[in-house]
Amino acid sequence: MTSDQVDKNVGYDPGSFDVPPIFRSTPQPFQMLKWFLFKFMWYQSILWIFISFICYRYFTPELSNFVRLEIEPLFLIWLRNVSIMLLIVGGQHWYLYSKKRQGSDFKYDSRWLAKKRHSFTFNDQTKDNMFWSLTSGCGIAALYEVAMFYLHANAYIGRVDSIIPTVLTTVSLFWLSSIHFYANHRLLHVKPLYEVVHSVHHRNVNTGPWSGISMHPFEHLIYFSLPLFFIFIPASPFLVTFSLIYLLLAPSPSHSGFHRYRFGKKDIPAADYFHYLHHKYFDCNYGTILFPLDKWFDTFHDGSEQAHTKIIQKRMLRGNIN
Repeated sequence: MTSDQVDKNVGYDPGSFDVPPIFRSTPQPFQMLKWFLFKFMWYQSILWIFISFICYRYFTPELSNFVRLEIEPLFLIWLRNVSIMLLIVGGQHWYLYSKKRQGSDFKYDSRWLAKKRHSFTFNDQTKDNMFWSLTSGCGIAALYEVAMFYLHANAYIGRVDSIIPTVLTTVSLFWLSSIHFYANHRLLHVKPLYEVVHSVHHRNVNTGPWSGISMHPFEHLIYFSLPLFFIFIPASPFLVTFSLIYLLLAPSPSHSGFHRYRFGKKDIPAADYFHYLHHKYFDCNYGTILFPLDKWFDTFHDGSEQAHTKIIQKRMLRGNIN
């Protein structure tokens, strides 16, 4: 599908945006602190931390259960992952797409999710996305968590449980995740890997909440590898659960297809327009807005008409479009 074909389906356009204040031509550290606390952290990032704490504290087996590698703890963590995704991701899908409670208000693409389309597993976009998310996605995330807990339970890796280091590492993980995502995402756009692996995710041009981690199993292995950093960085086992819950849930609003969620007369931030543009154009915005590697590597699309024209010109030079 070409960009011109996609453009015919444009719905809500939130306009252009900029990199975070600290990365602008004139750095603004105080504005950056405000942006980070009240735009990036509140409300979604705080929500992911809270949900991760509840999952770790109440719905994860004790560390002593991981001294040996056994099936039961793995199954329980997979079941926990599936349950929280059905609740959080399924809830968004139910509200926005099953019941269409806010209609097409704030919806980027005027189309609804695809049905009877052979490019999707089961010929249905939602069923396809749910299948890859709940089986491979939740399963491989559970494998990583069990493997890391095994290392912790046997004291093969360092552990730090103090409150201040844990809080600082939790916040730092957002930045580390941004770098990790950009690196593996650029790798997945190399032609052989894209065609065989990443194309499963990019079936979703018009995304929905379940599109977030709908990926090929090999991509899940790369995507969920973030907690491997804690083999080298001593940290609380909570950080393992948090990193994986964050990777499971955070893509759902960013792929929801709606810029904001409307509840009556009030609305709150929802999708990440930065990442939506990646699904729309494919060859821009590979990372996240938090750490603008795309800006530095000349793959940044700021939502403006000028950026759209620049992408089309690049494709013409490469011979991708006529």
